[in-house]
Amino acid sequence: MAKIHILANRKGGVGKSLISINMGAVCADVAGVRPDGRPSVAVASADPQGTSLWRAARLVEQPFDVLDISGDLENIALLKKLPYAHIFVDTPGWAEITPEEYEAGEDPLGDDKYGQLLKALLVQADDVIVPILTEPDSFEPTWQTIEWVIKPRQIPFQVVINNWPPAEGMAYVEGTRAFCEGHGWPVARTVIRRYRVHTNATKVVTQYHNNRVELQAREDFYRFALEHGLRGSGAGQGEVAEVSA
Repeated sequence: MAKIHILANRKGGVGKSLISINMGAVCADVAGVRPDGRPSVAVASADPQGTSLWRAARLVEQPFDVLDISGDLENIALLKKLPYAHIFVDTPGWAEITPEEYEAGEDPLGDDKYGQLLKALLVQADDVIVPILTEPDSFEPTWQTIEWVIKPRQIPFQVVINNWPPAEGMAYVEGTRAFCEGHGWPVARTVIRRYRVHTNATKVVTQYHNNRVELQAREDFYRFALEHGLRGSGAGQGEVAEVSA
């Protein structure tokens, strides 16, 4: 039975596609292939913009299978039955509602096609990875994603600080981490740094060159995969579940 890892944040541009593609690559590298020679990992796109599909299509070599589920609401319930060890799901952002609307009972995911798709996916989720930027305008959408959507469903989750430019200094990381920890959220010790090589859509991190910069860029994703508990085809999610309880 496949483990379903959802990348979610109401805000767009926080790196859900980048993380889903590269976590899929790292996990596929560790897990290897199935007995039939097919990949044991898949990356699924529920995003109508299809950023992860676009990136995957440009890869010289795909280490995982790629699934377009953005228009397949009726089959979401079968996702865990697919013959993969892990499936990483890239999801779209969604429209903001006010606290007053939420308190009045309005669904924060909405009732349109993609709101229904997100709700169906969250039913299947083993855990949720929530990227956050070291930028204040990503804080409130992240809070809404976790407090209004993930926690009420009691899904294990982990926040990861993404796309941090090291030249800005650690103060931005420390401030973002303090914001997360102040709300009691499990936040990864690994910080995914901003590297120009990540914008090269023809490679994933497992295909980077063995030079200093690309090795550092690769290291962030291997460290985060290890921290998230992704050890291969038999991996459980104990670490995330424990810190999320």
